Amino acid sequence: MKKKITALVLGAMLSVSAVAMAATPEAEMMSAQQQKAAAWTDTMLVKNKPADTLKLMGAEAQKEIDVKRITDISKDMEKSLGKYKASRFVGWTRFDQADQLTYLMAFDKEPVVRCVFLFDKQGNLQNFALTPLKQEKEDSKKK
Repeated sequence: MKKKITALVLGAMLSVSAVAMAATPEAEMMSAQQQKAAAWTDTMLVKNKPADTLKLMGAEAQKEIDVKRITDISKDMEKSLGKYKASRFVGWTRFDQADQLTYLMAFDKEPVVRCVFLFDKQGNLQNFALTPLKQEKEDSKKK
C-alpha cells in the first residue's frame, strides 16, 4: 500500500512539474530576443564591432541605417558613456505589434543607463536606445 501511495505522489509531482516547465510561445520568443540582445551587447559594446551589430538587426532596420551611421553611433556612445562594464535584465513587455526588452547597464562615465531593445512580432531587432538615468541630488536644506 505504501508503495502505491508513493508511486501516485511521485507521478503527480512529475506531471505537475512537467506542465510548469513547458515552454509557452511567449517564453520561447523572449528567450530568442534575449539571445539577440546579448549578441548585440557583445558585438556593439564589448567587441566594439558596429558593422557586425548591424547584421543582427532586422531587414527593416538595416534599410534605415548604414555602416557609417552605426559606427558614428558607436563612437558617440563610447565618448558619452565610456567603457561598458555590466548589464542586468529588467523586463520584457509584449505589445500588439512589437516587443520590448529593457536592461540596466553600467558604464565608466554613466553608472546607470537604461537600454531598450525593440523587436517586431517576428523577433527581429528593429531599434535600440541607451538613456543615462540621472539621480536627482537631494537638497541639503529640507524644508
